Amino acid sequence: MLNFRTQEQSVIASLEGTRRINAMISEMVKKEIIDFIEKSGKQIVLDLKGVSFTDSQGLTALKAMAELAQANERLFSLANCSENVLELVDLVGMREPFSIGKN
Repeated sequence: MLNFRTQEQSVIASLEGTRRINAMISEMVKKEIIDFIEKSGKQIVLDLKGVSFTDSQGLTALKAMAELAQANERLFSLANCSENVLELVDLVGMREPFSIGKN
């Protein structure tokens, strides 16, 4: 489900085969991203292209990834966020821990 590719100082993780980050996949995504945060010295970019929805467990997982990255002095970014995901992040007041880009 997660596809990783390395660029110079970043690891870009993209979700494939889903348009949602929900209770069914959030723990798997969190575990794989956290493994990269703990093992690599690179910043992590989670490419959300095609993801149009996240539930509360998905948001909690994203926040946990961002906080762990920050604790390990790594940058965790979200890229290609849909308007729906950005609205939800703003609605629950969680924009603070993320570096977020639309593309």
